[in-house]
Amino acid sequence: MEIINFENDVELLSKDELGAALNLDKKEIRKNKKSVLVTMFLSKHSDEVSKRKMYKNYSSRFALHPTKVQELFNITSTERKRWTGERKLKVDHYDSFQKWGKTIEYPMYDAFELSKLSQETIELWREEHKTKVRENRKKASKKSVETMRKNQDIRREFYDSEWKKLLRQWFKTNSELGATFQLSFWTMWLSRWAKEFQSKACRARTKGNEYNQKKEQFYQLKNDALALLVLSPYTKLSFYCPPSPHKIFDLQFCSNHYELWCSLREFEYIPKWEFFEDYKNVISNCNDCTFSQVDHYYSLYYLSVESGEFPEFDFSFHTPYPIGEVFFPPKDTLNSVLHEEQEGMFRFGRTLFDDEKIIFTEKEVLKHFNEARQKYLLYFPTS
Repeated sequence: MEIINFENDVELLSKDELGAALNLDKKEIRKNKKSVLVTMFLSKHSDEVSKRKMYKNYSSRFALHPTKVQELFNITSTERKRWTGERKLKVDHYDSFQKWGKTIEYPMYDAFELSKLSQETIELWREEHKTKVRENRKKASKKSVETMRKNQDIRREFYDSEWKKLLRQWFKTNSELGATFQLSFWTMWLSRWAKEFQSKACRARTKGNEYNQKKEQFYQLKNDALALLVLSPYTKLSFYCPPSPHKIFDLQFCSNHYELWCSLREFEYIPKWEFFEDYKNVISNCNDCTFSQVDHYYSLYYLSVESGEFPEFDFSFHTPYPIGEVFFPPKDTLNSVLHEEQEGMFRFGRTLFDDEKIIFTEKEVLKHFNEARQKYLLYFPTS
């Protein structure tokens, strides 16, 4: 494996660089051809010290591109990057190039230092890495077992102690209250898992469909539970209608209203939908303007579960009107509520915190939700 060739590499030096190494003045450098200067250089600087000095002084001239290093040593890009990070492959300097508006740097390797590297050393590095990987896997496996046991203890403590204590308190006060709170409690965790899967689906590269299916499954279970909870006397259902409740799409202006929109934008930019809101009555009555509308798309049902006996527990759920109208009473029969954001009534849920995932695993939530639903139906049968 030939990485450097002294005789050939000398050819890469300029006449001025060769002359400077030979201590020649400018006149002598101009007088001699480059081939003559190369011959003179080789005759005077062919010892190891001189070679080392040349490669050190002009290291950037002989630096190796990453792909060349991979080819010479028959290594992968991953191996090269790993050993570069471990400083086993000496970098002379970094070059850069522009791609998609970004400056990307890449290393250029010291050819003289890499010339000392043997294939046996490469194989030794590979074996060292394999050994390190095996050791890390053993450590990770051991740590995983310890974490699993610790998490099992945490779950056992909650379900055997705290959860049973809550159930006793609720059912001791009133069995219907206990069944309502129990179903509400696990519906809340269902909702958070649905949001968790929704978030994962947005970030996923390979499991997007799987996460979307899980999201739909958990949201459907949540909706089924809300349709049951509305039967309880401890449940209050109300309706929120925002200032602009309807969804407008496929909006097309007639020529007159389009010209009006353009003329207003000469003074200040006005988005299309803002212009529509400002002139909604006129555009709605215009025979030539067209748009489609989904009524109460942004309206919400608000279901709350609470009892004076346990003021510290207050379960609340929101449901978009297009979904809730299927199983909730008509909106006109419900009390209207105002949207006060600071109360958090209409927050669209949240994902799970890491410590919550230890206790409220997907499996445990589904198990306890199904148990809660069956118990609830004993007190509030649907037929």
